[in-house]
Formats: sequence, C-alpha cells, structure tokens
Amino acid sequence: MAEDGESDWVRLNVGGTMFETTRTTLARLKSQFLDRLLAEDSGFSRPADGVYKIDRDPEVFRVLLNFGRHGQLLLNSHVTAAMLEADADFYILGQHVRLAIDALSEDSGADSAQKYFEAKKAMRKRNHPLTPSSVKH
Repeated sequence: MAEDGESDWVRLNVGGTMFETTRTTLARLKSQFLDRLLAEDSGFSRPADGVYKIDRDPEVFRVLLNFGRHGQLLLNSHVTAAMLEADADFYILGQHVRLAIDALSEDSGADSAQKYFEAKKAMRKRNHPLTPSSVKH
C-alpha cells in the first residue's frame, strides 16, 4: 500500500459512474477482487487512463464503498439486500461486510432498502409536528 497521500487515491468507473477513493478505504472491504485488481504484482496491466473499469451496478458499489468509509451499510432506496449479496460474491468481500449484509437480509422488516426508506418516511410523517395525527384535540 502506498504511503504518500496522492498515490493512495484510486479512480474506478463502476457501471459508468466515476468513483474516486483511497486504497485505504477499499482495503477496509477486504475484497479479494479489488485487492488483486489494484495490486502492483497482479498481472493485470494498469489502465492507460488510470481508471479501473468494473461492469457492476454503481448504486450497489456506492453502498459498499460507504461501508468502507463508515463501517456501516448506509442504504440507498434502489439497492436490495439481494443486490448487496450478489456483489459481495462478485467482489469476494470480507466476512465483516458479509455479516452486515446478512443482518440486513435476516431483518424481516427491512429485506430491501426500499422497505426501509418507506418505513422511515412513514415514521417521519407520523411524527412531524404539523401532521393531523400529531395534533392533540
């Protein structure tokens, strides 16, 4: 892993969306795929433009990348637990990420991010001070 800040940065084009992050953030995912792709001795040639291209869903990658940054799954309304599981297999992610995804999958009330966001929106609406249900008679 590079020591200076500039060479620690990596540019990835995932499904047409450009991501810039650090090798340190990616290393937190313990992804065998990404580790091999970025390794100096991987046998893969470095892209001429410096951008590694990966044909995967960028929204799922964003959730996984944020896990590397924050240590938790920060869900996106378009990403399901099944999508996360599929990409966990593709990227060959570390056990700690898989456990977080499994916990999301096992939670019957949040089997997809969409259900999670719908429930959260309903809670906000219910608890908003100006909604009819919160006005006391």
